[in-house]
Amino acid sequence: MKAPTLPFLWLLSGLSAFSLTAADFYVSPDGDNANPGSLASPWRTIQHAAETVSAGSTVFLRGGIYSEKVEIYVSGNAIDGPVVFKAYPGEEPILDGTGLPFDPVNSNALITIYDQSYLRIEGLTLRNLKTATRYLVPIGILVENESHHIELIDNVIHDIETNYNGLDGGDAHGIAVFGSAATPLSHILIAGNELYDLKLGSSEALVLNGNVTDFELRENVVRDCNNIGIDFIGYEGTGPTPAVDRARDGICRNNLVFNIDSSFNPAYSGNFVTGGGDTSAGGIYVDGGARILIEGNVVHHCNIGIELASEHAGRTTEEITVRNNLLYHNTIGGIFLGGYDTQRGSTRQCLVTNNTLFENDTNQDGNGEIYLQFDVRDCTFRNNLLKSNTQGLLIGNPYTQNSGNLVDHQLFFAPGGAQEWQWKNVFYTTLASYRTGSGNDAASLLSNPLFSDTAKHDFRLSSGSPARNAADPSFVAAVGESDLHGAARVNEGRADHGAIEYRAAAPDAILAIGGDDPGFGTIVWRRDPPVVKSFLVDNTGTESFRPVRFALEGPGATAFRLDRSFARLGPGQTRLVRVSFAPDAVGDYTADLVIQGAFATGHELRLSLTGTAIAPDQLPDERAGLSPSAPVGNDIYQMNGLGQTIVVSMKRRKVSAWFRAENDGALADELRLSGSRGDRWVKVSYFRSDAGGRRNVSATLFAGTDLLSLAPGAGQSDECRLAKSRRAEGRKLRRSYAVTAVSTTAPQWADRAIVGVVAR
Repeated sequence: MKAPTLPFLWLLSGLSAFSLTAADFYVSPDGDNANPGSLASPWRTIQHAAETVSAGSTVFLRGGIYSEKVEIYVSGNAIDGPVVFKAYPGEEPILDGTGLPFDPVNSNALITIYDQSYLRIEGLTLRNLKTATRYLVPIGILVENESHHIELIDNVIHDIETNYNGLDGGDAHGIAVFGSAATPLSHILIAGNELYDLKLGSSEALVLNGNVTDFELRENVVRDCNNIGIDFIGYEGTGPTPAVDRARDGICRNNLVFNIDSSFNPAYSGNFVTGGGDTSAGGIYVDGGARILIEGNVVHHCNIGIELASEHAGRTTEEITVRNNLLYHNTIGGIFLGGYDTQRGSTRQCLVTNNTLFENDTNQDGNGEIYLQFDVRDCTFRNNLLKSNTQGLLIGNPYTQNSGNLVDHQLFFAPGGAQEWQWKNVFYTTLASYRTGSGNDAASLLSNPLFSDTAKHDFRLSSGSPARNAADPSFVAAVGESDLHGAARVNEGRADHGAIEYRAAAPDAILAIGGDDPGFGTIVWRRDPPVVKSFLVDNTGTESFRPVRFALEGPGATAFRLDRSFARLGPGQTRLVRVSFAPDAVGDYTADLVIQGAFATGHELRLSLTGTAIAPDQLPDERAGLSPSAPVGNDIYQMNGLGQTIVVSMKRRKVSAWFRAENDGALADELRLSGSRGDRWVKVSYFRSDAGGRRNVSATLFAGTDLLSLAPGAGQSDECRLAKSRRAEGRKLRRSYAVTAVSTTAPQWADRAIVGVVAR
């Protein structure tokens, strides 16, 4: 997608009357910006620190909620060192976008870095920046223009959302790096971050777009998003000229990407709840980029595993190396190259080597494990291990325009002898006929690869695997190249097929899981907040552990949510795994937290989780909407804020909205309803239908004396009629009117709904 235009008009010299010398500073939600910023007397806002500290300073953020969008106006340098914003040890600072206003002109990021350098953002959580307004773009962290030497380390970004329900105009990002100046945005390190539960519209979770060079993305987790996971983009007009308008000369290494699916995305004709849209989101995507190394990544349950393409006619993705990656159970294919139709650009001079592709194209759409789309030229495929599902398709290539591609030294396998290759739109069902017809794979094999245990996602080779010591005998590993587990790429004198080199023993990672008790206790359903538990995975061995799957399994799995995971656990390291318990119904729940991947004593860590949800006695739920059949609610009670809001436009003199009061509890309740009065510009009145007909209840709502008796699970809709007064004619108005429902039995539980009125 095209990067949003962000016309910043910042005058950096005028931001602060002073700057502080390099030191350690502290910020706390309980602080005061008049304080000196010490540990004993911290500042209150991150923004204050972002305007005042000098090169070499470290700003420690204490745990708690920060309700602010931060624009960083300070830089470090190569001599004094970077400016660092990081979590105070053992605490979690959270930038929460709930209720923050959106700027229709400038950036709408929780952290914005524009034309700054030598900065590090480390250990923060960013969440809950959402909008349903077209053309507003929520972003977790935005890096823009001529910034350089930027490090984003170990941050967690989730629930950044565009909820615009249309095909065009909804966009969001978790992390966005936009090189929009003539000088490249360069020297970028994005490592150890986790991005999840993002609603992205036409955009991407983690994107480098435009004039961006010299970057490394490593050990990030990107998951559970409704569009592309990691994207390197060119030729969208982000950079100032086509010659530099492409992400290039970088590394994408050891990341974990899963559950990337656009079928629930309105930008792809999907529905947020029921799906039904196009499945075309890549886990890792290069669209117009150049000279990027993609290695050691695990990509599963995405629509496309890895895609090298160019969406713009006459433009190319070129010189990309894809090596030592594991791709399994992706929806429509494992590795795609080329434009998705004949109106797109080309993919050229790319190397795809030593990857393991296992049962991709789970939809059996006829794409296979590797799929060559339009205009793939002079690319090399070697030493890959391809095992298809029952569809049997190993390579798909329907385009006769593809030329100059070298394909050899693969190991192929399809269950039940159902193997099939498509080359320039001709299908072959035997390796011999495919060799003759295509000129490919003279030295390739067709044989069962004999993985260690695919049921538990262990894709190592067993000792008798035909892939062992059978890859291209002329293959020489690149300097520093290793297999998926970090071991030597050539272990026994000749390389194996696939991403994992055979070793007699599992990697010497010795794992244990501990931390919180896995019992989540009892919560009151739809009243209490989720219970959160943190677990620690330790590696006391001498080698890294590469997880290939995190999952919640069992009959109660839907009641739990994975909040933290990791892409790599080095020797001697500990990583946090976090799970929350938020059931959607009353009951007892059991599930297993499962972490799979090869280590010294096995290939699976499993932890049993338990939790109980009980019914509340009473629970009011006040919802708002434009029709009695479709009110909108947020299932939040004991509201301290404004509650859920809808907006209506008074293009004419009158308009109606609806409030629906519901009792979500287990016992009958009587709700006390109160409503906002109108003002001299807008007249407000409320009507209720019951056995006696339709009657005006405005007076009792205005007085806060209206009582509504509701059985468990019952509800009652009221109509809210709004009309302009004569004084309001020809005026632009913005007003808000609310109804609050309070349980008379348990008055501490309340909910509120608001109608925002825009009149012209």
